[in-house]
Amino acid sequence: MARSYLPVLPAFTLIALLAFLDPTTNLAVIVYTLSVAASAGFLALSVWRLPPAARRPWFWLLAMQASAFGGEIWSMLLQFRNSDAWAMPVDILYITSYLFCARGVLALDRQRHRRPALGGMLDAGIVTTAAAVLALVFLVLPLLTDATMTVSDRVFGSLYPLMDVLLVFLVARLLIAAKPRSRAALWVIAACSCSLTADFAMNVILLSGGTQDFPRWMNMLWACFYLLVACGAASSAHEDTSGPPPDEAGLTTTRLGILALAAGLPATLLVIRAVQGQDQAAMLLAGGSLVLLVMVVARIWDLLQQVRRQSERLALMARSDALTGVANRRSWDFELARSMAAAQQNQSVLLIALLDLDHFKKYNDTQGHQAGDDLLKEAARAWSLGLGPGGRIARWGGEEFAVALHCDDLEDGLPIVDGLRALVPFGQTCSIGIAIWDRSLDAASVVQVADEELYRAKAGGRNRSYLAGQEVRLSPAEAASSKPP
Repeated sequence: MARSYLPVLPAFTLIALLAFLDPTTNLAVIVYTLSVAASAGFLALSVWRLPPAARRPWFWLLAMQASAFGGEIWSMLLQFRNSDAWAMPVDILYITSYLFCARGVLALDRQRHRRPALGGMLDAGIVTTAAAVLALVFLVLPLLTDATMTVSDRVFGSLYPLMDVLLVFLVARLLIAAKPRSRAALWVIAACSCSLTADFAMNVILLSGGTQDFPRWMNMLWACFYLLVACGAASSAHEDTSGPPPDEAGLTTTRLGILALAAGLPATLLVIRAVQGQDQAAMLLAGGSLVLLVMVVARIWDLLQQVRRQSERLALMARSDALTGVANRRSWDFELARSMAAAQQNQSVLLIALLDLDHFKKYNDTQGHQAGDDLLKEAARAWSLGLGPGGRIARWGGEEFAVALHCDDLEDGLPIVDGLRALVPFGQTCSIGIAIWDRSLDAASVVQVADEELYRAKAGGRNRSYLAGQEVRLSPAEAASSKPP
């Protein structure tokens, strides 16, 4: 994997060199242009190494770099001639590179999410709309109404902020996408963030009356944009995308807070401008909008907590037996797999047992169904306490229960399992079949062994425990120690 990143060195070296060059000199322009070329070459090499099925997004991003490189060459020639004549092709190439970038990033996102969820698209749209409103108010409208500029300058000057809004959407979409995010997506997020940071700084400088002689770190960020995209292609060659796409993340509290901030930002700025302009009507409208937004977000947050609590209750119900409260058959399969893995890791003894209440049908018929339910509940509670922290119990079905117990050795664990017979309430008894997991059987097989031992216990007269074809006969002292005080 390290070898695939070796071609990054020329571009990285040129970008580092920009930190020591005056950005207004021709040498800095040449070095910057060469860094873009080196990044494009690195990207082309990385795309060539990708499997054919994974190349499509990166072809679009390669087209983006080619278009941007053409713009850089043209811009460099104009600067060498100290002229801004024929600058329109530069703008066309740059704008086109933004569109190629958007197409490539969306294709990259669709590789992981065959059908992007509507919720994620709406979340990204909310953040993007907030950015679009700010761009239109503070950048696009002032440019379009500037009578000192030519029509072409107005049009292209307005398109650049809109392309940045497009980048905001791309970053938001990748950030909001389901986890785990691919390494390629993280590289692209970092790349777009570099470009957005530099573009934002440029607009702040221009709005504050500064010149176009921007600080050198801005050129380094723009150069890093191209390099990081190429790194994304290099990392994509080592990712396995054959598995199922991840599920879209839900509405978390953090995401709700981000969406609320994005939605409230335009209204907040409107309040500030209204206060500065003494426009009371606009101030009231904007303030009222913010209050309503806060109330709606609070209501959504409350609903989110309710849904979360209900989900937890439903998850608990899905894992538990409704009558006894212990684990159900589905949870038993999961718990048994965990117990087997823990026994393998800790080299401990794992006992698996099936417990069957003796003559339960007769008890249920004579005492009534409510009494039968009470017997099941009390027996499950008593057995759970009797097993202690090292044991797991689940309702296997009807009057049968399954038990898994970790112990240091058989002499410690066997009295605990056999002692469960003494804990059956209401004067009733139970039969127990016990198996020792020897690490050669799977979960179904070891339970089958316990079931066969349970059959022997019932055939042998009930109210007894069987292990390895023999009745478990504990000494009186052992039997007494297994009973609760």
